[in-house]
Amino acid sequence: MSQIESHEIVVQNVCNYVCKLLKYPKLQIKIMRRTREIKKNASYVMGHTSIGKSTVTLDIYTARLRKPKKISSILSVLAHEIAHHQKPPYRQWQRLARRSLGGGGGRWIARQHFPRFYKRVNKNVAIMKKDKLIGKYFT
Repeated sequence: MSQIESHEIVVQNVCNYVCKLLKYPKLQIKIMRRTREIKKNASYVMGHTSIGKSTVTLDIYTARLRKPKKISSILSVLAHEIAHHQKPPYRQWQRLARRSLGGGGGRWIARQHFPRFYKRVNKNVAIMKKDKLIGKYFT
């Protein structure tokens, strides 16, 4: 078994344990497969979630050199993605300044990352740090 295969198995087992710890045992964890390296100034997605399908896809390798990431950074991304399931995005009416439209008005925006959301992410990370098995990855 190669180092990459063993890293994927460890990440899969740790992430499944964390999902149970955060009371989302039915979440399916997937590993993002990339064939090429990411260029220097390109945008980079570390994780993706599908609320309807209950899946979380994580990138467990570094962007440029495709080396395995630290477990703590993967768990931080997982805490962020699980928070999307705990505090789902919502739509909000945003009023625009009168000068921009010439008479008030506004538009609907999707609030995906908002202050309550980030409080939930921090709580998830704190729960992970308190756990005996997972806490060792954060030290």
